Amino acid sequence: MKILIVEDHPLVQEVLRSLAGEVFKEASIDVVGSFAEAVEKARAAEPPDLVLLDLGLPDCAGMETLKRFRRVHAALRVVVLSETEDHASAFAALQAGACGFVSKTYTRPVISAALRLAAAGGLSMPPLPIGARRTAARRPESDLTRRQVDVLRLIARGMRNKEIAERLKIAEDTVKQHARAAYGVLGVSSRMQVVGAVARRGFRFD
Repeated sequence: MKILIVEDHPLVQEVLRSLAGEVFKEASIDVVGSFAEAVEKARAAEPPDLVLLDLGLPDCAGMETLKRFRRVHAALRVVVLSETEDHASAFAALQAGACGFVSKTYTRPVISAALRLAAAGGLSMPPLPIGARRTAARRPESDLTRRQVDVLRLIARGMRNKEIAERLKIAEDTVKQHARAAYGVLGVSSRMQVVGAVARRGFRFD
């Protein structure tokens, strides 16, 4: 497995390299400090399997960093690194194609868990604040059935239809039917879009 860390701060570089080495013990880890170097690595004959991308690089900053990087290699799995725990930015990153959002303020165990989930094909994002959950809990959910909510939550955690079927003890075709119906209610057309829609309604991912 190849991991690319895109971060310009030397101390943070070392912390992330150490952490990634603990999580993925057999991985080859590259570290670069600029957007230009990251693009070069992404265009290599053997691109990385997972990219940890800082949004505050000297030659490109903000969400534009992710958007431009995705245009270079849309298939790469990218975990966004941020200085804050801003949930709006997290949702924007996931909708722009990231498979995860990690704040540098998180503890090592939390970041490690996020990287494992992203590498396994899931979507990793910060939980909603308690206040937001309480507000959302007061909203009527008559437009979604309980089972549709269950399916959406598991989709947002990165689970495949077969895994969801096994978890909920229902047929895989039934999972697809619930997912299609829920997509219609939420006005989304892809699993990536489900993340933002589910989060806005206050459903927990854990």
